[in-house]
Amino acid sequence: MSLPRPNGLARTSVRFRPASFAGSFVALVFAAMLVTMCGVLLESGVRAHSTPERYADTPVLVTGPAKVSKQLGKGEGKYTESAPLPERTRIDAGLAGRIAAVPGVRGVIPDVTFPAQTGRAVVDGHGWSSATLAGTREGAAPGAGEVVLTSAAAGASGGAAKVGDTVSLTTPGGEVALRVSAVVPGRGAHLYVSDVDAQRLAGHPGTVTAIGVLTAAGADPGAVARDVRAAVAGTDVKVSTGDGRGAAEYIEFGDTQEMLTSIGGTLGGIVLLVAVFVVAGATALSVGQRRRDIALLRAVGATPWQIRRMIATETGLVALAAGVVGVLPGTLLARWWFGAMDSRGLIAHGVTVSVSWIPMVVAVGAGALTALGAGLLAARRSAKIKPTEALGDAASERVFVGWFRLLLGLGTLGGAIAVTRIALRATGEDAVAASGGVIMLFMVAIGLLGPILAHVLVSVIGWFGSRFGAMGQLAFDNARANSRRLASAITPITLAVAFAATLTFMFAAEDHHASVQSRDAVTADRVLAGPGFVPQTTQRVAAAPGVASVTSVLNTSVVVVRDGGLQKESAQAVGGTTRDLATTLDLGVREGSTDALRAGAPQPEGGAIALDRQLASALHGKVGRPVSLWLGDGTPITPVLVAIYDRGLGTAAATLPRAAVERHVETPWDARLLVRFAPGADVRAADAALTGLTREHPGTSVDDREGYAARMDKDREVNKWLNYIMLVILAGFATIAAINTMVVTTAARSRELGLMRMIGSTHGQVRAVIRREAILVGVIGLGLGLSVAMASLVPFNKGAFDTTTPYIPLPLCLAISAAALLLAPLTVAPVTRRLLRVTPIDAVGAKE
Repeated sequence: MSLPRPNGLARTSVRFRPASFAGSFVALVFAAMLVTMCGVLLESGVRAHSTPERYADTPVLVTGPAKVSKQLGKGEGKYTESAPLPERTRIDAGLAGRIAAVPGVRGVIPDVTFPAQTGRAVVDGHGWSSATLAGTREGAAPGAGEVVLTSAAAGASGGAAKVGDTVSLTTPGGEVALRVSAVVPGRGAHLYVSDVDAQRLAGHPGTVTAIGVLTAAGADPGAVARDVRAAVAGTDVKVSTGDGRGAAEYIEFGDTQEMLTSIGGTLGGIVLLVAVFVVAGATALSVGQRRRDIALLRAVGATPWQIRRMIATETGLVALAAGVVGVLPGTLLARWWFGAMDSRGLIAHGVTVSVSWIPMVVAVGAGALTALGAGLLAARRSAKIKPTEALGDAASERVFVGWFRLLLGLGTLGGAIAVTRIALRATGEDAVAASGGVIMLFMVAIGLLGPILAHVLVSVIGWFGSRFGAMGQLAFDNARANSRRLASAITPITLAVAFAATLTFMFAAEDHHASVQSRDAVTADRVLAGPGFVPQTTQRVAAAPGVASVTSVLNTSVVVVRDGGLQKESAQAVGGTTRDLATTLDLGVREGSTDALRAGAPQPEGGAIALDRQLASALHGKVGRPVSLWLGDGTPITPVLVAIYDRGLGTAAATLPRAAVERHVETPWDARLLVRFAPGADVRAADAALTGLTREHPGTSVDDREGYAARMDKDREVNKWLNYIMLVILAGFATIAAINTMVVTTAARSRELGLMRMIGSTHGQVRAVIRREAILVGVIGLGLGLSVAMASLVPFNKGAFDTTTPYIPLPLCLAISAAALLLAPLTVAPVTRRLLRVTPIDAVGAKE
C-alpha cells in the first residue's frame, strides 16, 4: 500500500486535525493583523494628500518651500535628506509681476495670511484682494481700520459680531481694534482687512503667504504651472496644482505625513520582528508536537523530501488562511488609530486613510514565509533520521539544540553582550541609540538557546521548589526532563515581560524626568499661560505693581542634522525684561552662560544659542563655536553655542533670543510669561494686577510654580496616549503569544496527565504539579525578561538622563511582576481542568 501524496496528506491533516494547528493559526492571525495595521498607516503617510479648501478655485498656487533639504555623506555615499518645515515660509511679493506675464495666466492674486486672535478663537486674517480665493465675492472692500468677517468668523468673535461693532484682535503686528464693515458668506472662518493693513498686521512687509494663479479660458493648468516654474526659476518657491495645493495650504501636512510614515515604518519594523519571533516559535512548537506522526511516516517509508513537502503544504495552508482572517481586523484597527489621532488634532485637514492590497500581501507573505521556514527547520531532524530510529527518537526529548543553532545562539548572545558594553561606555545620543538593539539581540539569543537556558535555570531554580513536598519534587523532575517544552512557554513570557518592562519604565522615566526638569526650571513667582501674548502685553505685565522682571517664552522648532538625517527639535525664544534668566527660567546650565540670550544683550557674530546637552552632543557642539541649523521657516543660521544645559526635556532642546526668531515664525506670540516679584512686594496686590490683565486675554491662566507644574503634568498625561498604544500593541502581542503557547503545550499533555492519574495521582495532585510547573515558568520568564529590560534601560537612562540608575516606579514593577507570575498558572488552570474531565484510559489512548 503506497503512501498518500504529501499534498493530499497535508490537506487531510489540516482538515481533520485542526487542533494540531490552532496555536500557529492564532499567532499568524495576530501577526497578520498588526503587520497590516502598520502597513496601512505607512501607506497612508506615503500616499498622503490633502484637498485644498481656501485655494480650491485657484488652479495653480505658488507658495514657499514646505521642506528643507540637505545633501549628506561623502563621495559615492552622498544622499539627500529632507524634513518638513515647522513654520510657514513666505515669498517675495514682487514675484506676482513675473508670474502675471506668463502666457495662459489670466490673473494673479497675492494672498497675505496672518493669525488673528479674537475673544474666543484664532482665525485667519487676509488682505481684501484675496477674498475671492475663499469664495467671498460679496461686500465692499474694508477701509483703513475696518474689517470684513465671514459668517463663521463673526460667530467666533466673542459673540455674533454685527456691522458697526468693534472687535479687538491680537495679530503678529500687535493688538488692534477694528470696526466691522460687513459680514459676508464664505468658506471657513476668515476676516479681511485692507491690503495695507494686512501687510502691517502680518508683520512681514514686502512678502506674501501665497500667490494664486488664475488661468485663461482653455489653458491647461499643468502647462501653465510648468511655465510659472520656469518664470520663477532661481528661487525656492513651490508651484502646486491639484491636491498639491492642499499640502501647501496646510502647514501641518508635512508633520502628518512624517508622523504616519514614522509610526508605520518604525513600529511596523518592530512588530514585524516580533511577529517573526512569535510565528516561528508557534510553528516550531506545532511541528515539534507532531514528531511521533512524522516518525511514523518515516517508519513506513516516507522520504525526507515527502516529509518536508507535507510540512510546507500544511504551513502554507494555515498561513494563508490565517493571513486572510487577520488582514481585515488589521485594516479596521488602522482606521481606528487614525481616527483617534485625527480627533486629537494630529492629522492635517483632508488627509485620509489609504488602503490597498500592498500591506495585506506583505502581511500574509511575511507570515507564510516565516512559518514555512520555521516549520522546515523544526522538522529537519525528524525528516533526516533513519526510518528504523524514527519512533525511538520521537519518544525522547532532546535537551540540547543542534550545532548550527547553538553556534548561532552563542554568537547572538555574544553580540548582545558586546552591544550592551558599547552602550554602557557611550554617552548621550550614542548610548540611547545603542540601547535600542540590545533587547532584540537578547531576545533572539534566548529564542535560539531556550532549551539549554530552560534546562539550566530549571535545575537551579527548580531545586528550591523540590524542597516543598512530593508534588514539588515531581514538578521539578518533570520540568527538567521536558525542558524543551518548558522553553517554548518561557520564551514568549520573557518577550512579554521584556517589552512591557522596557517600554513602561522608559515612558515612565521620560515623564518623570520631564516633570522634574520642568519644575526645577521654573523659578518665577508667577506664570501666565494662554493662547498667546504680544510684546505689548509683556511690557504691561512688567509695569504692574510689585513685578521686578518678566521673561517671555515663544515656542517654536528648529531643524538640525542628526543621526544621518534631518530632524525637527523643540526650541524656545526668550525675551522680556529679565537681566538674569536664571531668576525666572533656570535651564540648569552646565557649561557656558545664557547672558547673551537676554533681550538687548550683545550678540556674537551669527547670533547666540544654547542647547540641551543631548542635542549638543548629537551636533558635536562646543561652547564658543558655531553650530548649523535651520529656523522654523527654513532660514539657515550658524549661531555661536553660548551654553549647554541639562533641563531640555522639561523646557526645550534649543534656546535662542526672541529677536532672532520672531520674524521667522508665523505666529510670534509668547506662550508663557514668567514673572518675578520684587523683594518685599505686596503679593496680593501683584496678583490682583496680573489677574486684571488676564481679563483682556480670555483663556489666560495665572499660576504659581506648583500650580503651573501641575498644569504641565496634566498636559503630559493627555499627550501620553500614543506611547501607551504602542505599549499595548507590542506587549499585548507578546502576551497573547505567551497565552497561546501555554494553552497549546498544556493541551498536548493529555496522555501524560492520564498516565499520572492511572498510577494513583488525584485531581488535586495533578493540578498541583501543573501549577508548580507554571509558577516555575513564570519565575524564569520574569527573571529573564527583567534582565533583558535592565540591559536596555541602563544605557538608555545613561544617555538620555545622565544616570545609570533606571527610574522604576514600584507600583508598575509590582504590576508587571504579578502579571507575569500569574499569567502561566491562570492560563493553564482551565485547560488542566478540561483535560481532567477525560477518563484516564481515554486520555492515554487519545490521538496526539
